[in-house]
Amino acid sequence: MKTFLNYLVLVPTLLLLSACQDVVQIKLDEGSKLYVIDAFVNSLPGKQTIRIVTNDSYFSNREAPPVSGASVLVKDLTANKQYQFIYNSNGNYVYNAGLNDSMAQVNHQYELNVSIDGNTYTSLTIQKRPAGLDSISAELNDGKGGGFGPPRDPYYNCMLWAKDKVGTETDYYWIKTFRNDTLFSGSGDINISIDGTNGPVSDVPVDSTDFTPPITFLGFKNYKFGNTCKVEIHSLTHDAYFFFIQASAQINNGGLFATTPENVKTNIVTPEGVKTKAVGWFNMASVVTKTKVVK
Repeated sequence: MKTFLNYLVLVPTLLLLSACQDVVQIKLDEGSKLYVIDAFVNSLPGKQTIRIVTNDSYFSNREAPPVSGASVLVKDLTANKQYQFIYNSNGNYVYNAGLNDSMAQVNHQYELNVSIDGNTYTSLTIQKRPAGLDSISAELNDGKGGGFGPPRDPYYNCMLWAKDKVGTETDYYWIKTFRNDTLFSGSGDINISIDGTNGPVSDVPVDSTDFTPPITFLGFKNYKFGNTCKVEIHSLTHDAYFFFIQASAQINNGGLFATTPENVKTNIVTPEGVKTKAVGWFNMASVVTKTKVVK
């Protein structure tokens, strides 16, 4: 199975020609080799993972080939600290901050260094402030349909209650939702927001404002009695937010009105003159999280 980023690298154009009973087979250009770096690090305690793979054919069903020989270093430029990520397996490089510690601090500037075959790929980011997460509520739906569909077993919907700090700074968030510790990670599960809404919130006479639907509906997922609903709100930079916008557009690009596929932008810098380029994204997130057992 490909990683999220690997789907977004090189999307070849498929040309299918047919005439009468003749079948024309066309060899597709596989494109150049790329390193794909998935470096979404956050403030949660415990293990942090950065994944490095190479791109594969778009139509390949195999897992993206991992890169095992890299040196991965995250530098806190503000505190003059550095964190070495050690290779684990399957392209995953891990740093363990411990159960009660974190490597991430609000407003600190961080630099990512990934060295492969003597070439060092770099990226810079600043960790943004967290949201305020109040609670998660659960509402029972009896499943009778209310005249808009056939009856079904009763289920619960969960609702997020969170607040955004107002002021001159615009905040960008990635809301990750889990059921029983399994992350919803399908192509339609990218739940992002600006200031907890669909646009910037400013010039209001309060310290914070409530997150609004549809963001608070958590992807309209269903839960059963006894299930666990978990939510994490990750802060994003302005550029990381628009990376998700572009990535989502490319993942869901299809149908009659599909546009020409394009490479999603990256904040990974490839050294000048290096043949193998790197793509992907580096973000340091402040995270708030809540868990609710549905009952």
